[in-house]
Amino acid sequence: MVLLVEQVRQLTNESNLIDDSATYTRSFSRSWGTLKNYGNIVLSANSLVVFSFQLNTSGYNIRLKIGSYYVWGKNNVGTGTFTGIAYVASGTHAVVVEDSSSGAGSSISNFKLGKAKFTDEAGSALNNYSSTINLTVANRSTLPVGSLKNAVFMVRVWAKTTGAQTNFENPGDSLTNGVSLSVDGSQITWTERNQDDANYENASATYYCTLTVGSSHSFAITKDNSSTTVNINVYACPWLLFGSNSEPVAMNFAQNSTLYLMLEPLDLNPTKSVKVGKKRAVSFGDSTDYFSSASGTGLLVYSYLFDAVQIDTVSLYVSGLGACISHIGVDVV
Repeated sequence: MVLLVEQVRQLTNESNLIDDSATYTRSFSRSWGTLKNYGNIVLSANSLVVFSFQLNTSGYNIRLKIGSYYVWGKNNVGTGTFTGIAYVASGTHAVVVEDSSSGAGSSISNFKLGKAKFTDEAGSALNNYSSTINLTVANRSTLPVGSLKNAVFMVRVWAKTTGAQTNFENPGDSLTNGVSLSVDGSQITWTERNQDDANYENASATYYCTLTVGSSHSFAITKDNSSTTVNINVYACPWLLFGSNSEPVAMNFAQNSTLYLMLEPLDLNPTKSVKVGKKRAVSFGDSTDYFSSASGTGLLVYSYLFDAVQIDTVSLYVSGLGACISHIGVDVV
């Protein structure tokens, strides 16, 4: 038996850049202003940035700015922990949290931000949207377990129409200063959208999907109002997880070998799942569709011996929005 494992989360290139547990407040003000400037981060290359922070009061509006661009915003925010990822261009960038109050003052604490890197990633770095973005994740057949099949694509946007309301549109919507996204020519339904339900000049949305590797995929923004500003970044990687099953690899290794995976938190620590099998012609649920499955939070280590089950008749599925695959391999006979 020979164990072949690839660490696809490149920990040698990962680092924590900001870790500030202190609490910062800003008094009531309806005008946008700085709640906290966390200083500069320096990125030597385009990087996946991961962030998390705690909001301690309710009834105000907040947005996160990295360098010249906004990556996240929410209106009439409540208390809780908020997280996300964004693909940011190389350079030196100030990290600033801004707020405007509609009631009491604002309070933020436990701000964390770092950079992560994976193999087989591709991205369009944070910028002002001006034209269609085309992105390809290169195919690769040198994995210990076979070849790449699909990648998870993440689109994160923030929009503002000066002095007016802005809203993200799903198919069939007709909203004030609408902003919609089309992927490969078809309009999508946003995974999450924080609408600008008043003239807060602060709307954000995120979209996740899986698309094939080795092909170019297009991402186009349509704006009802040409003066609306949209900050956008697109990131793609087979090793990201999202809310429904994704199939990152096409398995191809010797029968009677054992498959190994490790799933980890990224910006969240959700319940992650991994399954081996295939949905039947008439499905009676996971217990009969899948020969093996596991789920859990934290570091989830999974293995499955392919003895009776033929590798080329089943698939590997993973899910868990906010998490990732860090290691994948096989113990080959």
